[in-house]
Amino acid sequence: MTGGAGEMGAYACGVLAKADEIAKVVVADRDEEKATKLAADLGPKATPLALDISDSEALARALADVDIVLNCAGPFYRFGREVLSAAIAAGTDYLDICDDWEPTLEMLELDDAARAAGVTAVIGMGASPGTSNLLAVLAMDECDAVDRVYTSWRASAAHFPRPTADQEFPEATAAIEHWVHNCTEPIKIWRDGGLVDAHALEELTLAYPGWGEDAVWVCGHPEPLTLPRIRPEVRESLNVMSARRGLMNGISGIAKRVRAGELNVRQASDELLRQPNLSGKAAGRSPSLPSNIFAIAEGTKDGTRVRVGAQALVQPEGNMGEMTGIPLAVATLMAARGQVSKPGVHGPEGAIDPKIFFNDLAQFADEPPAPGVAVYEVVTDVLDS
Repeated sequence: MTGGAGEMGAYACGVLAKADEIAKVVVADRDEEKATKLAADLGPKATPLALDISDSEALARALADVDIVLNCAGPFYRFGREVLSAAIAAGTDYLDICDDWEPTLEMLELDDAARAAGVTAVIGMGASPGTSNLLAVLAMDECDAVDRVYTSWRASAAHFPRPTADQEFPEATAAIEHWVHNCTEPIKIWRDGGLVDAHALEELTLAYPGWGEDAVWVCGHPEPLTLPRIRPEVRESLNVMSARRGLMNGISGIAKRVRAGELNVRQASDELLRQPNLSGKAAGRSPSLPSNIFAIAEGTKDGTRVRVGAQALVQPEGNMGEMTGIPLAVATLMAARGQVSKPGVHGPEGAIDPKIFFNDLAQFADEPPAPGVAVYEVVTDVLDS
């Protein structure tokens, strides 16, 4: 696993090192000390490897003797296509957690090469994208034809870093910078049946069956680019954020300054953490939409217009490392069992059975479900014609 000692990779390695399906886990990381420590903590199945993936020869050697490579080494706009290309050259199946739309399009261009090499590559197999894509499949499967599909996640300042004792304001993390980048740079979305240029933070109103409706904001993410590949009739596909309005007012103000050239992404990230009223009651009421990742499909069923919502009911909770790394590990175990075998480059929806995935994912919750307990929901509203 590239980036195996990082926050996301470490959780995936931890799951895989305990699994009967896996004979060996190679914890590959640029930080040899961290890789060595993690491998020692994981036990005899884990082996550390010092690896700089910008060294193409070293990367090729690392992939020569593995069955599946998991890529958790960012930034994906720099290394996504590079590692996937190396995997295809080595004939090695591939999964990653890419959540950038730009490298998603670049990696999809390698579909023909992967098919020719017999390599199954699943890109964006984390929380969002990943879990979100497979919820979208569950929702879309309830429709004979799909007009619109939305994937959504909750943005919250509660996950922002906190200042240390000697700081007035915290320093921006890579995750904050990544979010600001997604919210301020031009993006691609799927609208009117094709890819179009757009800006993030367009405000929409979204309704989830049984919950009512609330404001959401468009984000630059891979899901809108891959989901129409399995349902080409889709006219609109968007990834959106639900949040307290104060947080979105804060990032929207910062985005205007970036687009005006006043701030770069790094400066904007620091400035965001200085904004007031980003969380709690000061930021407004909590959204009246599911707090977990969810998906909504709108279309027709038996000639009637419907709206279908899907969300996981039992899944791992906690930090982003758990919520991203564990889904990646679950999909990898499915691949090791022969349940993910479809040469080419796919979003999760193109190669992974969502029902198997969510049942397996639920076993890693703090309280795994009893047999027969539903681990996801799919709910439908009939719309006025």
